[in-house]
Amino acid sequence: MKAVVLAGGEGTRLKPLTYKRPKPLMPVAGRPCIDYVLRSLAASGFHEIIVTTAYMSDALIKSIG
Repeated sequence: MKAVVLAGGEGTRLKPLTYKRPKPLMPVAGRPCIDYVLRSLAASGFHEIIVTTAYMSDALIKSIG
């Protein structure tokens, strides 16, 4: 199965926390928020996961590969 994760928002409601880090990389219990999403999708049988990015995409790409 394939999944698409929409991770391109600016996180305006989380400012000033998102000035230096995109919303998907905000830590929750010591891990980036997007890590929980990706692990859950993989555990549910998704073999191809596409993550769409926009705001601070370089940081997100560097983090998740």
